[in-house]
Amino acid sequence: MSSQGPREKIIGSVDMPDINSKEVTGALNGMKAITATAVATRWNLKISVAKRMLNMMEEKGAIEMVTRSGNLKVYKMVGAKPDQ
Repeated sequence: MSSQGPREKIIGSVDMPDINSKEVTGALNGMKAITATAVATRWNLKISVAKRMLNMMEEKGAIEMVTRSGNLKVYKMVGAKPDQ
């Protein structure tokens, strides 16, 4: 048990941000690895909403899956410039 006491549960939002906005694409461009957890944390979303958002973006062709391990999917932006 932790000596810090019980942890406060954070409930995410179910309102998905606009996937076509420059804010969303700019933030995703800045991520090394795009995962549902990273997206949910960034926009305070539920994981299920973040997964749906990533699936919609993949269908649109904005992101592509790099790898998958079990339930974890890692995406990257399409056309993103590699770090030099």
